[in-house]
Amino acid sequence: METGMRTCQSCGMPMGREEDFGTEADGALSKDYCTYCYQNGAFTEPGATIDGMAERCGAIMSQLYAIPARNAKRFSREQLLCLKRWAGREIATCESCGMPLARDEDAGTEADGSRSVRYCTYCYRNGAYAEPDLTREGAVERYAPMMAANLGIPIEKAEAMVQQYLSTLPRWRDQSR
Repeated sequence: METGMRTCQSCGMPMGREEDFGTEADGALSKDYCTYCYQNGAFTEPGATIDGMAERCGAIMSQLYAIPARNAKRFSREQLLCLKRWAGREIATCESCGMPLARDEDAGTEADGSRSVRYCTYCYRNGAYAEPDLTREGAVERYAPMMAANLGIPIEKAEAMVQQYLSTLPRWRDQSR
């Protein structure tokens, strides 16, 4: 299996290296789940709940980005709701901003008017980026203040968080800081 950059569909961990991926019953790498959540074709914690996972992921986010624990848990739960294990289906995300494409109206449009399967309506319209000159650094400057306000964290922590997240998205992956 070609690994590429994926997101664990149980906990949301970015998976970019082979060792990040869990394994199927036949020993093959799982395309959906990380090594912490999935081994030998089964969840490592089959009885896990979304609230328990939000607690665990929130603690990690709180430690990494100085997010108050309550805000980190809330944010983690919001993110988990879009993952296959908890949503019951894999929900694509915008390859530019990361917004979940959960509903048809969330999707941008291709040049022929069809629904984009890669980008949201805010980032992509009529087959082109809504802001073609936007750089990754410009996106960080735009999104970090909203993230800081939403999570109650210093702007520097929000910038680091947004920078890290954007680096996992196809539009920004190859752009240097």
